[in-house]
Amino acid sequence: MFIRTYKYPRTRLQPAFFQLRRCLIEASQPKEWLLSFTHYSIPRNHFTISYSRSSGPGGQKVNKTSSKTTISLQPFEWLNPRFCAWIPAEVREQLRQKPLRYQTNTGGIVVQSDKFRCKESNTDECFRKLLAEIKALVVIEGEASAEAQEKWEKLAKARKERQMEAKKRQSEKRRWRAQKFDY
Repeated sequence: MFIRTYKYPRTRLQPAFFQLRRCLIEASQPKEWLLSFTHYSIPRNHFTISYSRSSGPGGQKVNKTSSKTTISLQPFEWLNPRFCAWIPAEVREQLRQKPLRYQTNTGGIVVQSDKFRCKESNTDECFRKLLAEIKALVVIEGEASAEAQEKWEKLAKARKERQMEAKKRQSEKRRWRAQKFDY
């Protein structure tokens, strides 16, 4: 099996002050980050990207070219603030509690795709899969509007009234059974 591995050069790390400042700005707005987050936002230079021959139909093209893409992050890199500064702290904490389905037993990340015949498209697909999994797992609670709060209070009040009615009916049923009849 022919495997070609590419490791893009890492970008120069910024001083800790600037990283901390950027993380604080992102952490204060995780909801906006999640909404504006795309698969192009994920820095590809942090991942090890390898290409291999894909399986399945396709004839000579599939047999000759390495179009299957595998992206991976080592266990010490995944959710490490130094390597994953692009993920806000609140989101990183949620991902620690609920692991991704692409997470290995050792704690790294491995995502594969051989959906397309082109390796660039498969690389994009791997990052789309990672993005979809992150968005599916992360839940950011927002503030409820006044209308929504009124609606939920009204529903809670109606539920409480239904429970009281059910209790009254049950007590009447018990009282009715306890009465003695003269025949």
